[in-house]
Amino acid sequence: MARSIRGRSRFVAPLFMLCATIMVTPHGAVSQEQGDPDQLRMLGQCKGCLFEEIDLSERRMTGIDVRETTFRNVDFTNAGLGISIFDNAVLENVSFNGADLSGASFSDAQLTNVTFEGADLRAAVFEGVRLVGTDLQAGILCNTQMPDDMMDNSDCN
Repeated sequence: MARSIRGRSRFVAPLFMLCATIMVTPHGAVSQEQGDPDQLRMLGQCKGCLFEEIDLSERRMTGIDVRETTFRNVDFTNAGLGISIFDNAVLENVSFNGADLSGASFSDAQLTNVTFEGADLRAAVFEGVRLVGTDLQAGILCNTQMPDDMMDNSDCN
């Protein structure tokens, strides 16, 4: 059955086209066809989708809502992702190097081999995140809520 999105607007309609290609089975999400990365836009939604082997570097995607989405081998280097929602997402082999993730939420997500070198993590939330082979200290931390519920202000001016 094709994945659908409620509340389509001019901001999420292009993303709907991408999510419509994602099929859901009783055992999880399986991509039948790789979506076009140009369809991802600011303020878009794609809850429970699957993205693999995509280069999204340098894209502006402020405020995207990708809760419960799986990202495998995705490059977000230097992308604009401020105030985005990655809650309950699974991220494997993902690069956020140099990305703007200020105010982004990763609550209860699983991050495996994710890089944040030079990423702006100011006011980002990592509550309940499971980290495997991932170092948040490589990013810029200020008012950043860490997985242990402590606030990290090490890079505040």
